[in-house]
This record gives sequence, structure tokens and C-alpha cells, in this order.
Amino acid sequence: MTDTESTARFSKEPERVPQTRTIRLGAGGSTIEVLADPAKTSGIMSIYRWRMSPSSRGPAPHFHTTFSETFIVEEGEVDYFDGRAWRTLRPGDTAHAAVGDVHALRKERVEPATLLMALLPGVPREEYFAQLATVNERDLSRLHEAHDNHFVDEHGR
Repeated sequence: MTDTESTARFSKEPERVPQTRTIRLGAGGSTIEVLADPAKTSGIMSIYRWRMSPSSRGPAPHFHTTFSETFIVEEGEVDYFDGRAWRTLRPGDTAHAAVGDVHALRKERVEPATLLMALLPGVPREEYFAQLATVNERDLSRLHEAHDNHFVDEHGR
């Protein structure tokens, strides 16, 4: 078979397009894209892309008891709280919160921002994100508790 025949044969095969689930986070326009859920990584990690709209604020200081989170800024700027101080993250910057570490994100600029979030081990957060958009205030604490989000004093927010 020649290189031309090989190329022609492969070009006839349908192009595989990755399937990404997008979750809307309320009416503000922010979304979460599920890039790799625990089932795709044998439970090793979960990867999400958070597209923060201009009005998105970010979560208050909190911690998790069963997983760590790593954030990588793709676009825009966000502020990251490491439990002691805030710092600005720009495209290419990374922040990591180990299991039990207090952390928070805030976006005070009007420009949108995009973050990758990697959770280790893999945690299925899709239902949590989906429910955040519609949960009533009365059930919000129960939702956070059920999904290992433990909020702390908002000092410094």
C-alpha cells in the first residue's frame, strides 16, 4: 500500500469527536464542561473546565475532606485564596489545594475567565454543579455537605 492509499483509507473513516457534557450554572452564563469524569480515568481524577461569565464570583473559602483540587487558568484573571492570603492567577498560573486545605476563588473583574479544575482522586461533581443552579437556599447547606464542600469563615473575602 502506498502512502496515498493509506491516507485515503483513513480519511474515509468518520472523525471521532469527543463528547463533552456542559452544565449551566444558573442564569448568569457560567458553565462547567465535564472533560473527564471518574469513569473515564478509572477513578484517578476528574477534569472540568469552568467558564466563568463576567458576573461570576466564585466559591467562598471552603475545604474538602476526600479530594484535592488543582486549578489552571486558561483565560482571564481570578483571585485564589490559599487559606492565608489572596493572589491573582493569570493564564498559565496554577494553584493547588490538598485534601483539607482551605481555598477559595473570586473573580472581581468584568472580563470572563476560564479555569481547568483537576480533582484527585476522581470525584463525580456533575450532579453537584447541576443542582447548584436550581437548589433553594433552605437546601443549599445539605447539598454542600453531601458533596464534601465545607465552608469556613469568610475572613478576607
